[in-house]
Amino acid sequence: MNAMAPAKRQDGRSWLLYFVYHNGGELKCPLDDFELVSWSTGARGKSFPLCPYCYNKPPFRDMRKASGCNACTHPTCAHGLNANGLCACFECETGVLVLDPSSGPKWKLGCNRCDVIIQLFDDAHKVAVEEAVCEACGAQLVSVEYKAEKTRLANEATEATGCVFCSAEFSSLVEKQRAVASRPAAVGVVRGAGGGGGASAPKSRSRKPRPPKDKMAQLAAYFV
Repeated sequence: MNAMAPAKRQDGRSWLLYFVYHNGGELKCPLDDFELVSWSTGARGKSFPLCPYCYNKPPFRDMRKASGCNACTHPTCAHGLNANGLCACFECETGVLVLDPSSGPKWKLGCNRCDVIIQLFDDAHKVAVEEAVCEACGAQLVSVEYKAEKTRLANEATEATGCVFCSAEFSSLVEKQRAVASRPAAVGVVRGAGGGGGASAPKSRSRKPRPPKDKMAQLAAYFV
């Protein structure tokens, strides 16, 4: 569904040109109707969807050029920071941990500024960030759904909602690590997120994540 032109050099940087079809029935940016593509550095690296048009021409003044959907401040887009941001990154000053909604079945949270990633809920059919927040640490709660034959939840449950950092039932399904680039960045057309073992949660954190949301308040604080 997409073709990639050779890299071009400009002012010491490498640029890739991507051509995507507009009639493929894939996920699209609500602003310009471009099909989204997925940027990835490999199975153990960072990944996030991006709009090729917004990447080059940011639609908002608080969005930097060369940003993906994980830094887009569109107030209602299902692919953006507002819908998928979990909490402030606990290892850098300005980053936000954002769910990559196209990463299933190997689901990932990634900081949109530094190289922290959290792999979670392998083989889950659906993962989503909820409006409710954890009373203990202030992070957004996350809901997960498994198909019955692939569930990794206790007592063969297929659905659960809780905090990635604080919920005991999620502790074996979450692993924090640093992003590792196993190959040059790859890009492909984003399709609707599917569902996709076990891991161990971080035993401790140097500090709790800063209170994330109130969604619009976090966005304001993030771009100050």
